[in-house]
Amino acid sequence: MKTVTAIPPAIVLADDNPAMLEMVVEMLRTGYRVAAALPNGTSVLNQIATINPDLVILDISLGDLTGFDVARRLRDSGCTAKIIFLTIHEDIEFVTTAFDVGASGYVFKSRATEDLIRAIDIVFNGGRFTSTLPPKLR
Repeated sequence: MKTVTAIPPAIVLADDNPAMLEMVVEMLRTGYRVAAALPNGTSVLNQIATINPDLVILDISLGDLTGFDVARRLRDSGCTAKIIFLTIHEDIEFVTTAFDVGASGYVFKSRATEDLIRAIDIVFNGGRFTSTLPPKLR
């Protein structure tokens, strides 16, 4: 009997912090296909159609555009990639806005090592994920 191997999702990462990009690429390298690690929102918008990823992981602060702007433009252009925000912003208003612009996941950078892989797996399989808010923000 032949075993069918699941194809890992193709992922585009966008963060204006090179060290963060490198850390996330290293974390995901063994289990996922990191199709691109991009330094800003414009590069995501310019390359998304060519790359055609399954998932886009965006920071909210991208230098040239906000991740929210990028997510809106991706949705408006008909992009079907699922979106996860990976950000320092641990505030309910940011979480709400992220889901309002079409995100399926929201991961705090402070919890990236604990939550990101789980978020990718849940979102890729049709679910939604949010890192747990600190008690003072719930």
